[in-house]
Parts: sequence; C-alpha cells; structure tokens
Amino acid sequence: MSHDTIMSITRKMAVLGTGAALATGLMNGAAHADSRSVARSAEPASAHPYDGKDPYRSGCAKSKVNTGRKASLKNEIGDRLGTIRLFYSRHCGTNWGEVSVGTSASGTITVYTSTKSRSFTYRPGNGGHHWGNMVYAPSGVCAKATGTVTAGAGRANKGSGTTEKACD
Repeated sequence: MSHDTIMSITRKMAVLGTGAALATGLMNGAAHADSRSVARSAEPASAHPYDGKDPYRSGCAKSKVNTGRKASLKNEIGDRLGTIRLFYSRHCGTNWGEVSVGTSASGTITVYTSTKSRSFTYRPGNGGHHWGNMVYAPSGVCAKATGTVTAGAGRANKGSGTTEKACD
C-alpha cells in the first residue's frame, strides 16, 4: 500500500469515522484482515428481545420474583417519597424495577446490569404503582434498579433511591 493511500485512509478516518473509512478502504481494496476485525468490534452489541419491553405485556411478570432488594425514594433532607423494588422473571431471565409513590407523582425507573440499562418515565396515575422496562439478565448476572420521583413543586418533593444489586 502506498504512502498516499495510507494518508488518504487516515484523513478519511479522521473526518468520517472509522466505520466509513474502513468501508472506503474495503471498496478500494486497501483494507487488511486487521481492519475487518475492527469493523466487527465497531458494531453495536445486539440487544436481547426482552430488553426494553414491558414485563406485564410480555408475560414475563407471570413468573415474577421479588429479589428482596428495595430502597426508599428520599428527598435531600431524608423524607421518604416512595419505594423502589427490583424484580426478576425466572421464565424470561429479566430484571425490572417497580415504584410505589403518590398518585400525583412522576419520575423515572432505570434498571442496570454491568453492560446495559433501560429507563422508563412514568406519569401521575395508576394508583402510584409503576414499573420500568426489562433488561435481560439471566441467572448469575447482577442487576440493580434506580427510581426518581417528583411529587410536586420544590426540592423537598423530589427524590431518588437505588436498590442493592441482586445476582439471581
């Protein structure tokens, strides 16, 4: 490969990003085996079909297990505004969080593993019981859930909490 070709590919990588430059190099026949492995690793990790799905609509909640991990949603002065609990589906191998808050509250529920997370924004209503979307976390994969709550105006009505990890 000539010096001019290498410089051209290097400039394209800087301007277009690695994926576009590799594609350009492949079209010009200038890429080597090492470039193909870089192209593979640049692809996004594939998500599991249950990631981001509703545990109740999907049927996963039918085998719901309370992991025993829960946390209070507290404001900055320690007042309790609600609770978040972490759940696991034995059948689906998924985790999600559920909050119990005041009926006029809104907020977010996020579930995390070491490699991914999914969030859900809830609105007032539903009797103050809301659940987040699932993350695939089969047996042995640790997960935790975080909840936020806004129960009115002012800092005293905003809080959050995070469960401990569960590795079901």
